Amino acid sequence: MTPTVQCVACERFTLRESAKFAALGLGRCTGMADRPGTFVSPEYPRQCRNYQPAPPVKAAARTEWLRDLRSEGA
Repeated sequence: MTPTVQCVACERFTLRESAKFAALGLGRCTGMADRPGTFVSPEYPRQCRNYQPAPPVKAAARTEWLRDLRSEGA
């Protein structure tokens, strides 16, 4: 069974590929190389067989950055 995960905690996820979309809270997965221009929500629960856990410090930093981003738009 494929686990339910969040991209924000995956090593393959990045918010750095497009500042424009990162400012909207969206990022890219290196597993989507065949789908250019596809950005995903980092916190939406999804099933992914390619999930690779990011170091906890990295995932926490992303989560904090996204939390700050949401508070700026409030």
